[in-house]
Amino acid sequence: MSLWFRNLHIYRFVDGFSLSQEALEEKLANHRFQSCARQAKESIGWISPLHRHFDELTYEAHGCLLLCMRKEEKVIPASAVNEALEERVAEVEEQQGRQVFKKEKQQLKEDILALMLPKAFTRATHCFAYIDTKNGFLIVNAGSNSLADTFISLLIESVGQLGAAKIAGDENPATIMNLWLKDELPEGWSLTGEYELKDPADERVARFRDNEAENLVIGDLLDDGYWVNKLGIQYQDELKAVIQHDLQIKSVKFDDELVKENEDIDSEDKMARWDADFVLMTRTLAGFVEALLAEFQVGDTVEA
Repeated sequence: MSLWFRNLHIYRFVDGFSLSQEALEEKLANHRFQSCARQAKESIGWISPLHRHFDELTYEAHGCLLLCMRKEEKVIPASAVNEALEERVAEVEEQQGRQVFKKEKQQLKEDILALMLPKAFTRATHCFAYIDTKNGFLIVNAGSNSLADTFISLLIESVGQLGAAKIAGDENPATIMNLWLKDELPEGWSLTGEYELKDPADERVARFRDNEAENLVIGDLLDDGYWVNKLGIQYQDELKAVIQHDLQIKSVKFDDELVKENEDIDSEDKMARWDADFVLMTRTLAGFVEALLAEFQVGDTVEA
């Protein structure tokens, strides 16, 4: 599992984060991950961000607390369930000389699932996040909204009132990105050549991944009323990413020179390298998030 985050769901604490590492650890321990029970469809809980077999549920460095959620799901192919259901329905109809209707089919399906669950394979998903206690924000590294929502729900269940809100611009972020393309980007920001524009009138979408800093077609589309839906940017010489219209940050790629910065650390001391990389990543993202909040005039959505 890579330490370097790829997808950022950013939440800001309204009044900062007040729990100490020890207090947070104690609360998370009440929701420590347990393997999926025989008849359970899934199991969700906290594991050590260092390794699933370690006891510590948090890792702290430079004022940042790293967490990891593990989600385990039973995998039962729909085709296998449907095939077993067809056979069971045919058997009942032949033996009892009657038709099986929808309600009974649903009950038969549930019975089949109950029989299959104990023997089903499990699929594990891990979701990392860290709390920046100095700068007052939480970043969840999740590839989908649903996974990020699951993480936040578990965290709220574990600590109670979280006191954080997902960032949202006071002005429509698409408006600001449109202005960037019509005028110029802020100092230290540049284009990577990845664009997705949407026509609000009929939902038509235009996508470009031409690796060109400028694309003459973009100006014509903006004049025709299209809005930026996703925009590829480079921030300083530190990272590239795609900013979405809802201020989710996707496809983060840290600069190669940045990633190599800690290569001189003794390769035998994996923990020292891991710690140095975590500090480097969180410091880099702290600067990026600060610039993001400023450029997009970020306020707060509903507190969680």
